[in-house]
Amino acid sequence: MFNSKKGLIFFLLGISLFFIAIVLGSFYYIFEIKYANKIYPNIYIAGINMNGKTLLEAKGLIDEKINIVNQDGVSFYYDNNKVIIYPINSSSDAAVVDVLIDFKINETIDEAMFFGRSGNYINDFKSRLDLFFNKNHYIKLIVNFDSDKIINDLKQDFSILSPQNATYYFDSENNLLIKQGKAGKEIYYEKSMVVLKDNLGELNFSNIVLEGNNANPEISEVDCLTMKDKVENVLALAPIKLKYNEDEWTINKKALLELVVLLKREGSLSVALDKNKIKKYITEKVAAEIDQNYVLPKFTLNEGIVENFKPGKEGRVLDVDLTVNLLSELINNPFKELNLSVKILPYSTENGEVNDVLGIKEIVGRYSLGFEGSTSARISNIKNGAKSLNGLLLKPDEEFSMLKALGSIDEENGYFKEAVIKGNAIYYEFGGGLCHTSTTLFRAVLDAGLPITMRQNHSYNMPYYQPAGIDATIYNPYPDFKFINDTGNYILIQAEADYRELTIELWGINDGRIIKRTEPFIYNIVKPRPSKMINTYSLASGAVKCTYAAYDGADAYFDYEVTYPNGVVKKERFSSHYIPRQGVCLVGI
Repeated sequence: MFNSKKGLIFFLLGISLFFIAIVLGSFYYIFEIKYANKIYPNIYIAGINMNGKTLLEAKGLIDEKINIVNQDGVSFYYDNNKVIIYPINSSSDAAVVDVLIDFKINETIDEAMFFGRSGNYINDFKSRLDLFFNKNHYIKLIVNFDSDKIINDLKQDFSILSPQNATYYFDSENNLLIKQGKAGKEIYYEKSMVVLKDNLGELNFSNIVLEGNNANPEISEVDCLTMKDKVENVLALAPIKLKYNEDEWTINKKALLELVVLLKREGSLSVALDKNKIKKYITEKVAAEIDQNYVLPKFTLNEGIVENFKPGKEGRVLDVDLTVNLLSELINNPFKELNLSVKILPYSTENGEVNDVLGIKEIVGRYSLGFEGSTSARISNIKNGAKSLNGLLLKPDEEFSMLKALGSIDEENGYFKEAVIKGNAIYYEFGGGLCHTSTTLFRAVLDAGLPITMRQNHSYNMPYYQPAGIDATIYNPYPDFKFINDTGNYILIQAEADYRELTIELWGINDGRIIKRTEPFIYNIVKPRPSKMINTYSLASGAVKCTYAAYDGADAYFDYEVTYPNGVVKKERFSSHYIPRQGVCLVGI
């Protein structure tokens, strides 16, 4: 009887455990079904509950927050002084100029989506069980930002508060005089970057109050007076001649004085030449005239035969670091002349091989994109960009780089400047409109079915590049637009711009690949805030200049498929995110 009771107990226990296992298994199954392709419960990104959200839903919630800071910026305060730092500075045609803050939304959402889905069954089961019993899991938004650039912008805008060292200057009769210094504030910018990083990770865009203290100038008038004779001895080394081939640049006394700095270490004073100032001088005055990108040889078609009509041209680049190091030692190792070290950048050409190529006879990719309504500067830049591309020949397996193909984007090469708003002022930078060229080429490359290795959409959804999602921005040194010629044959680029549209054709041999592309799907459309008015000293008092149009924010994607002659199929989804942009008007004060 004892054995019967014991057996019954084990039997009932087994039945109970069986039913418990079924219940738990059912719960687990229902849980997995409910959260298939969704973020598990009790997972938070920057304080936002992501329970049951799909990738797109989670992205929409985060974008909603980020769209605000992209338009309003982050405000930094010191006493009653305020400076706004915007994540993105853009030109009037909305090409990306500078990205100071880069929100890694997709990477963060992936981290949330794959929590509890690592593939390690035991760890994943434990993670899911924790979530099931309301143990919250918090994830900070992944954010990259350029602290050096942000600090430089803050220093520039708060420079009026900084202590000013006593300095030397020449009067109208070239007498060396001393300018009085001024006390000010030492602001602890680096500490604010720690606060900024924490805030951005929590999607907290509240004002940041800078810390600082009263500060006297490091170099006083007495210091300048003490070292005046030594400074004059240094200036007596001028003029200094910098030479390259037949070209010559002269550093006279006034220019040399701009490079002089007094150093104070443990109460001891010395005279030196500042490396940062030397580098700025050499980069702007000398390297700007010496440096040039190499130019690839260009070709044209004549009855299906490739002919060279313009030879390549080697490039060159000044060894700036070596020049700076030599000049910085001028006081210890005086010289009157310096032969500059310049590196030659050879171009690759194989004329004999190219002239034997007979197979380029048909268009494998083509696209035309209109630019009506553009400014005269933008149109000129588009035409100039087309001229740079026209006739370029790509060898089999060669990777094309848009930035390399365009070469130097400056006045010497026929480019015009476009307005850029940074902070509260208007600046002008070269190259507005060149993204029209890269976008047209991107669409021609899609038409040809060539593999794309680098492509970045614009930050804003502009009317030039409709429909949204099929654009490609460039800005030196990044982002670039790149693709590979994988056809096994040469490809010739033909680009021509008339008065209203740009046409780019890719000539080669059609290998039979089949291209399919869906129309872009556009969603998450966000209206920008009303236009903002910015006070500036760049305009006359009362003058108003509205150059920045308002653009809707949105997301877009299209699917792309290439079927090769051997039956291999490659699929890719091109996704784009556009932030809303307010219209901007500057008001002169």
